[in-house]
Amino acid sequence: MIPALDRSEVRCVDPSALAAALAAPRSHFVLFRGECACMRGGAIDPLVCTGEQLRELGVETADAVLLGYDGQTAWFALDTERQASKEPGAVERTPQQGEFVALASIDDPVEPGAWALLSRARALLAWNRTTVRCPMCGAPTQMHAGGTVRVCSAPGCGCTQFPRTDPAIIVRVLARDRCLLARHTRSRPALRSVIAGFVEPGESLEGCVKREVGEEVGLDVGGVRYLGSQPWPFPMSLMVAFEAQALSEEIRIDGTEIEAADWYTRERALQEIDEGRLVLPSRKSISRRMIDGWIAGEPDI
Repeated sequence: MIPALDRSEVRCVDPSALAAALAAPRSHFVLFRGECACMRGGAIDPLVCTGEQLRELGVETADAVLLGYDGQTAWFALDTERQASKEPGAVERTPQQGEFVALASIDDPVEPGAWALLSRARALLAWNRTTVRCPMCGAPTQMHAGGTVRVCSAPGCGCTQFPRTDPAIIVRVLARDRCLLARHTRSRPALRSVIAGFVEPGESLEGCVKREVGEEVGLDVGGVRYLGSQPWPFPMSLMVAFEAQALSEEIRIDGTEIEAADWYTRERALQEIDEGRLVLPSRKSISRRMIDGWIAGEPDI
């Protein structure tokens, strides 16, 4: 079970405390190799290594990003992909026979605490990997506050950058006892899901729901209500889930993002799933919980 971590800013900004935490033998680390997280063999559960175990393997921890604290124990994420190990082959080995798995490929449900940890880890690592230059002057940036801040190294600039989160809405559109399921142009055959899209600057979440549904399937909706949210680290999104009631039922797909869409009764959905003609999203996703909840007749997720 992954603990709820203290992400207090006060504990992130002390350089000496961070250095001590990185050097502590009992500090905890979750490992990544690019887009892949190290999982316990055969399980959807991140492998947690101690600093002592990593040093025994010759793995350097200086570039690790801070995830938070469990009491006095610091938790970090470390990307080993480009790391030059002191011992040849050490980066490829992990304690307790861990296995690197692409988060996007996981189909099974992931325990919420583990998903929150993996999402934060992947997002921070990706942000630090892609924010190595200052957007103002182009000089190299340096990691501060355990990887939650990057500061320009050029004298007289000092531009400070913080990790971004891209909000996106995802909406379950209903008409009486039917639910709208759509196929994205980039989806594999038979895969259908609910409508989703990124929030634009100056737009409310509810406004985004109405715009995205109107743009993609030509429907007017009302009765928008909040269902929940999920971090979605591909690379740094937050999915905010809603339900909306269709005010019209004539579907007009845009043909650009949506290739097909239709109204499904529960009976039709179950029959087509059983026949293999309807494939639903990954069970780790909030979109799958939204669809499964509707099929089960549950108003929430």
